[in-house]
Amino acid sequence: MGKRIILLDNPNGEIGKIFSSSCSCDITITQGKNIPEDACCTIVSEEFAGADLGELVTELQCTEIPVCIASFNISAEAQEQFADTGADDVFILPMSGRLIEKRLSRLCGSGETSDFSFIDDMTVDKLGQGSFKVEESDFKKLYEFVSRLLERLEKEAHLVIFSFSSRFGSKVEPEIVSDFTAVVQRCLRKGDISCKSGHKLYVILLGADRSGSELVAKRLIETFWNISNDDAYDINYEIKPIN
Repeated sequence: MGKRIILLDNPNGEIGKIFSSSCSCDITITQGKNIPEDACCTIVSEEFAGADLGELVTELQCTEIPVCIASFNISAEAQEQFADTGADDVFILPMSGRLIEKRLSRLCGSGETSDFSFIDDMTVDKLGQGSFKVEESDFKKLYEFVSRLLERLEKEAHLVIFSFSSRFGSKVEPEIVSDFTAVVQRCLRKGDISCKSGHKLYVILLGADRSGSELVAKRLIETFWNISNDDAYDINYEIKPIN
């Protein structure tokens, strides 16, 4: 770990001695509350904080780095109180040096940063055509983001939910959903979002009112039936405003 760990403890405190002697991390023991910018984690000794433990943890959380508690108190009642402070982790001592290092490493992270160099390389030509297709795990977050964005921009957007039913009572084959999804993704604008989930397709139409969304939904279904000769299914849709 390239950054150091700040331990708030009394001079010659036992908790400070344990952390300093049992692990090889870069630990700075101090009584001051001014956390340096290069710190990756702050540990508060219960002996140092005393009755002000919860208040001190809350104050230190403003630094936006992990704040932990270290204590010799093994009682369940005390640990419940530690949990109520909102600390990111609690070190109940004694604890082996290897375990301390492992947990500190997790709290401080690997030190590696994400590679965002792809942003500089993006151009309109590389963004592809059609709607922005996302997986189920990402759709909820995008929906929430669009909802927030609309509040700020005072624009409209609608969610169109396409569903499939068999005219003969048989189950809906996944191929029909995948084929329709491909047509929708290809025909929509770049600013629209589509996501397939089971036998349903969810589409976010940005900047579209309800009548416009109706027209888009009907056009997509008509386009699909113009290139598909499978008459065993019906495609239905439901439109909901995104608030």
